[in-house]
Amino acid sequence: MTRQPRSVPPEQRHIYMQVVEGLLQHGLRGRVSPRLRERLRLAGVDLDRPLLPLYPVPLWARCLNIIIEEVHPGVPREEAFRRLARAHVEGYGATLLGRAVMSVMRMLGPKRVVQRLPETLRGTDNYTEAVLTERGPTSYELRVNSVVDAPGYAEALFEAVLQVGGAQEPQVTKVREEDDGTVYALTWTER
Repeated sequence: MTRQPRSVPPEQRHIYMQVVEGLLQHGLRGRVSPRLRERLRLAGVDLDRPLLPLYPVPLWARCLNIIIEEVHPGVPREEAFRRLARAHVEGYGATLLGRAVMSVMRMLGPKRVVQRLPETLRGTDNYTEAVLTERGPTSYELRVNSVVDAPGYAEALFEAVLQVGGAQEPQVTKVREEDDGTVYALTWTER
């Protein structure tokens, strides 16, 4: 069965609640200070109320920047985003959906985890399309239809997902940014 690509205009792009829950309620557990809580509330994410089903992407991008300022002050921006991405994967694994996804990933192994990345990414928002190209037994290229202004974040996120799948020494690098997307190289070593 051929699936139609999701063509969602930028102003209608949203992330799903479990992404927000994974980071803010689990990944940052014990590190959400009153100041961070207030800054997030003013930005549009009120942690004192039930989370909304969807959050606009620009709002979420603002929140990520607020979080690194508050949780990792003085840390270079790229390293702060890398730390945040690793916490996000750990936190997502603590959500109801994330626990199920992570347990499957642990059984699949790195190659099958990478092969399922496009499907996994589709479950995080209403717009992501990803195209995966195999370059070798432990080498893939992933094109995602978005550009993220969070240096190191996507790379660290994909590396953490590969580690969940059992990859040894996962390495993800941004190959290039395009007007409508980003291309990453994903590699790991054989056991």
